Amino acid sequence: MLVYYLIYLSFLVYLHKYVYILGDKLLLQFFKDGAITTETLRRLSNENILKTNNNEKENNENISFSPYKRKYITKNIWKSFMLLLILIGASLQFLDGFVNNVWSNLSFKTWGTVYVALDLSGLIYVKGLPIATVIHHIVVNILGIVNAQTDYNMPGYYRSILIYTYFSIIPFLVNFYLGYRYLDTNEYRKKRLAYYSYRLYQFSLFFNIFSQLVFFITEPLHYSIVFYFVLYCLILNDDIKLIVFLRREANNPEIHKLS
Repeated sequence: MLVYYLIYLSFLVYLHKYVYILGDKLLLQFFKDGAITTETLRRLSNENILKTNNNEKENNENISFSPYKRKYITKNIWKSFMLLLILIGASLQFLDGFVNNVWSNLSFKTWGTVYVALDLSGLIYVKGLPIATVIHHIVVNILGIVNAQTDYNMPGYYRSILIYTYFSIIPFLVNFYLGYRYLDTNEYRKKRLAYYSYRLYQFSLFFNIFSQLVFFITEPLHYSIVFYFVLYCLILNDDIKLIVFLRREANNPEIHKLS
């Protein structure tokens, strides 16, 4: 089963290569057409994410994102759409498993591999990601191997991996915001999106942590449980940093004026 998983995973990662190539071309065209304002340019320059010429003018000539940032934007926007697809495709099987105790191994392995491929392609094609994000993606790939070899009809700690994954795909809007915030010049719209992303992530993270704590308390202590707990803490570290960032992004007086 592991061999089939690796073949399927490699195929998906290879396809993602062309998503990054297409995203890079579209973003270059986006800025070539002058879709960035001087005000946004100043903000981006302060964040050190632009590649500019020495004789840069404020009329947006010769302005483009660095290759890293273009891939970063593509990575997050593409991942948001794929997470939404997984959410739609896997929800019925997830509920069927935890409500009716009917476990679809093929569905969980298929959608789980799609999820893992997103993070693995990010590691391969987007060089320079924050260390917490790199660790997060590596842990996801480790759990992907566990998922590929698991029979979910047998009760065990691996079912909690499904819970983690499900609550991780619900806030798909977060990844969309991470990429979209560099493409829109409307500050109010971006703050509004940040606010909704933060609230959705807050909801998902709370229920994720709560469900994992219930699992750790009720399951008999075993070395595999300790191993999973360590992996989960590594992922949680990245989640906490991200939700703190989203809270800061959404903490704007304009948000409170929403009707």
